[in-house]
Amino acid sequence: MYKIAICDDSRQDRRYLLNHIKRRAKDEIQIYEYASGEELLAAMKETVFEAVFLDVQMQGIDGNETAKRIRELDVSLVLAFCTGFVEPSPVTFEVQPYRYIMKNMTEEQVADYVGDVLDKMKENGAMPSLLANVGKRQVVIRAEHVIYIEKYKKFTRMHITAQARKRYGIYPERNGELPDIKLIEKLPVTFETLKKHGFGWPHDSYIINFQYICACTAKDFQLAEVDHMFAIARSKAKEFNEQKNRFMCAKYVGRGGRI
Repeated sequence: MYKIAICDDSRQDRRYLLNHIKRRAKDEIQIYEYASGEELLAAMKETVFEAVFLDVQMQGIDGNETAKRIRELDVSLVLAFCTGFVEPSPVTFEVQPYRYIMKNMTEEQVADYVGDVLDKMKENGAMPSLLANVGKRQVVIRAEHVIYIEKYKKFTRMHITAQARKRYGIYPERNGELPDIKLIEKLPVTFETLKKHGFGWPHDSYIINFQYICACTAKDFQLAEVDHMFAIARSKAKEFNEQKNRFMCAKYVGRGGRI
């Protein structure tokens, strides 16, 4: 299920885009409509969108400011600006919209641009996103950036690559320690989301991304950017090692590492 947001303070313009999206979308989609940037940003605290069509000129916070705040929450969703006559600005390029749809374009041009956005959305949709809390901030993290996820104290904690931490603006605190990246969902629920995307469950306490395995035996393994070894629980060893072997075979025959 792809979740798409249309944010425009004109109901007529929202309907126009919605009809174009429905005509071009061949996969199951769910479309959400918002009349202001404030409404959209509030919704993004609870919902992960794969694509957003955003009007530039709106009452309240405008499209440029809304886009900046969107990128603070989600760097990977496909963003398309929609406008009547406003030309792209420096801010436009900072937030990296995939398309800039002018409302005076022909029907054919709008249809092509909407199709481009949907195609990009499906391309990105090969890997899911996870909603997490970092301090008081919520962040949407792409699964390909996750090394492993573990049960920790009374919550579930995610570990991502050093490069991804920079991408999502997650830096050490004053004490030098990295803040915890806390997942909204429990480990079993998260695994259901990730198991078809190159993740394994070798132990009740953690799930791992096969992509980052750098050394392994039948009983344990090591992950890139992590100092310690990970044990494979006896009860999970057979299934986990079979998954690992399928992943490695798929990876080297050019299927992009997907099981």
